[in-house]
Amino acid sequence: MRYPDFWQHRGVPSWLLWPVSLITCAWAKSSRKKRQNPAANRATDCPIIVVGNITVGGTGKTPVLIALAQALTLRGKKVGIISRGYGAKIGVEPRDVAESASASLVGDEPWLMYQRLGLPVVVHPDRVRAASQLRARYPEVDVLLSDDGLQHHKLARTIELVVIDGARGLGNRFCLPAGPLREPISALSKMDFVLVNGALANPHPFMPQMHWPVAFELGYLCDLHDEARYPIAEFIEQFLSASEGRATALAAIGHPERFFDALRALGLTLETYPLADHQPVPTEVLAHLGQLTQPLLMTEKDAVKWRERKPAWHTQSGQVFAVCGHIPLSSALVDSVLTLLDERSKTAS
Repeated sequence: MRYPDFWQHRGVPSWLLWPVSLITCAWAKSSRKKRQNPAANRATDCPIIVVGNITVGGTGKTPVLIALAQALTLRGKKVGIISRGYGAKIGVEPRDVAESASASLVGDEPWLMYQRLGLPVVVHPDRVRAASQLRARYPEVDVLLSDDGLQHHKLARTIELVVIDGARGLGNRFCLPAGPLREPISALSKMDFVLVNGALANPHPFMPQMHWPVAFELGYLCDLHDEARYPIAEFIEQFLSASEGRATALAAIGHPERFFDALRALGLTLETYPLADHQPVPTEVLAHLGQLTQPLLMTEKDAVKWRERKPAWHTQSGQVFAVCGHIPLSSALVDSVLTLLDERSKTAS
């Protein structure tokens, strides 16, 4: 789904759609009130941390979940991950990413998380079933992270952590389809942790006073032909000097401009191809990319597709790179998550 411009301000399109958005708000409030589901509580006997967002579009949720999984693992936790498996035809039974032959069977993001973390990842649209299956297969797991699922109220959860894109904020503060909100702003007051990814461009009183600032940091570039890794400075010197800092960038994520801006901050001059989240690359774009004589840069998520379709995705330059990075989480944030997790786990038992 693309993020239309009118979601950022209250103009004629948003006001025309506002009556419909009231239905979304009412449904979301009702679903949240009915969330305490005994069947969901019995699905798994270990705590669940939901990492999600209340807006449509990319907020940095996936790198936050990866960072949290790494931090909890370093603190001695046995982490497992459940996900919807967006874009994949999962079938009746949950699917273990470790037993899947390709990303197309489980979805780009679950595949990326498994490749980055090496932790158990199970996918299914019904996250309760995914959680039950993961615990049955990996009984050593003592905490589950749910990739998104904030509005999947059938799934009982111990902690809710929401990620907000600092640049877009909460948009025009209308619910779908008049604005980007999946549920009313009042839901923020019920979240245990609110993370703001990047500088908050439009602070307003609806934001909780206590929120945690985070930011995506570029790390290295990975050559998708031979998997060689290059630090940023080395990449620029070795591959961009000939093109005078010019490169082509492709991003099929929720907020492509954030990715492009991070590259421009390095001094690159970009030809960009912003696509909707999870959108396949159009045939005409592929044809143009095949004629490139300058480096092609893409996100890690897009690189998942490229690796599977390497014969079809090529460039004349032969220089195709995944831009890899992470979102560091402060020790104070991780400590707070663990403290609350321990408190609520004791209360539940």
